[in-house]
Amino acid sequence: MGKHRVGIAFFYHESHSFSPMKTEIEQFRNEGFFIGDEIYDAYTGTKTEVGGFLDVLRQEEDVEIVPLLCAAAIPSGVVSTEAYAIIEEQMLESIRGAGKLDGLLIALHGAMVAEHLFDPEEHLLGKIRGLIGPDVPIATTLDMHANLSEKMIDYTPLHFGFKTYPHVDMYEQGVHAATALLKVLKEGVIYYASFEKLPMMPPSINMRTAEGPMCKMIEWAKQAEGEDGIWNVSVFGGFPYSDIPMVGASVLVVALDPEKGEETARKMASLFWSVREEFVMDLPNVKEGLALALSIEDDKPVVLADISDNPLSCGSGDTTELLREMVSMNIPNSLFGGLYDPDSIEACHQAGVGNKVSLSLGGKISPEFGEPVHVEATVVALSDGVFYNSGPFNQHLRVDLKGAAHIRVDEMDVLLIGRPMSANDPEMFRHIGLEPSTKRILGLKAKNHFRAAFEPIVGRIIYVDAPGVASNRLTTFTYHHIPTPIWPLDDIDYKIQQGRKEKWKQ
Repeated sequence: MGKHRVGIAFFYHESHSFSPMKTEIEQFRNEGFFIGDEIYDAYTGTKTEVGGFLDVLRQEEDVEIVPLLCAAAIPSGVVSTEAYAIIEEQMLESIRGAGKLDGLLIALHGAMVAEHLFDPEEHLLGKIRGLIGPDVPIATTLDMHANLSEKMIDYTPLHFGFKTYPHVDMYEQGVHAATALLKVLKEGVIYYASFEKLPMMPPSINMRTAEGPMCKMIEWAKQAEGEDGIWNVSVFGGFPYSDIPMVGASVLVVALDPEKGEETARKMASLFWSVREEFVMDLPNVKEGLALALSIEDDKPVVLADISDNPLSCGSGDTTELLREMVSMNIPNSLFGGLYDPDSIEACHQAGVGNKVSLSLGGKISPEFGEPVHVEATVVALSDGVFYNSGPFNQHLRVDLKGAAHIRVDEMDVLLIGRPMSANDPEMFRHIGLEPSTKRILGLKAKNHFRAAFEPIVGRIIYVDAPGVASNRLTTFTYHHIPTPIWPLDDIDYKIQQGRKEKWKQ
């Protein structure tokens, strides 16, 4: 008997319909674009979905791994038609050239939007199904912020959403997806999917799973998974910056007992709806946040999180309101970063380490959210911007900032970076000689993921409501394609209706 040939792939992007930064093929090549055997070098030993795929499949003597294509870009604006077409065609070509596949594992995000497609991941799965046929099992991993559509369930019931935010269980969900796929291949297990889409797109700021409403949802999901007949329960908060018809929250139950699956999906959706108001938060503005930070006496740094410009929420990473206020206050022993500004990095290189340089910081991509801040700075250090994550989020993954510069503006340190990147791992700073744990105030371009690595070394965390494309206030966006009515933009009554199920047929 021959080996089961299982393809592995990865196509990952979270797209912001209102961001001015269109995502081109260059952004995928900058973050991660690997073909065939290159995938082993990039993901072996990493705490990622693909790392989980590899570890499970390598334990099976009767399984042959077929590496296909992995492409990922940092969240930003919609994926260009050209970039999507290039990746889709290379993905399909890798499958065509792979020979007969017995199964496919693919890591997706679930909130990708292309210029010409509202739901490119559903479109891609449809194309893949057309190539490999209706009987080859597919299992996917999905981000907790996926805008999952009902059509995705048509192609396979096996979708596994992250259960943590910060997302530190990517690897575990890769393991779960691979395990389920092998059960279909080796044991003939039949899975059913029950799906509930809710008319709500909650803000993601309060979706952390350590506390709050999403913590409750995940605990309820885990309890349900302990019941007979239930294999997996995924809770998707959705991504509210996608102006698409399938935006918003949903629940997906993968079950061995279809009736139990439907019952569980309806129950979970009802619970989700009942806690919706808990997702709404009022945040201080920049001046209020700084005043609060300075009033706190602590041996550990106080963090001001510039959430509206968080690159992993598709922010440009170069808005300036928080930076401007910190520079004007000249707070001793403070650090701001990382600020996306390749032009200023180039000026630092020209000036050289140890020398003074005049810079116009930030405000180049999205000046509507703050003009550049003009400073006289000292160039402290320069680097190529390459480091490896040490924290739990994407642990051991190689990161390339495309250059970095440590500058000092009076009493304040600033980290400049060569592409938009959330300050989610201390190694972003440490690789160039900055130690964030020793600072009094940290101004970070970050949202929630940074907590995974930073919480052990910082004290109070304050989210500030500065201008930016990833604002917590959804009323600032003009939507054209979302379903209506939808909470929280509309005050609506909603009751869970009869669910649906899909049977995987071999």
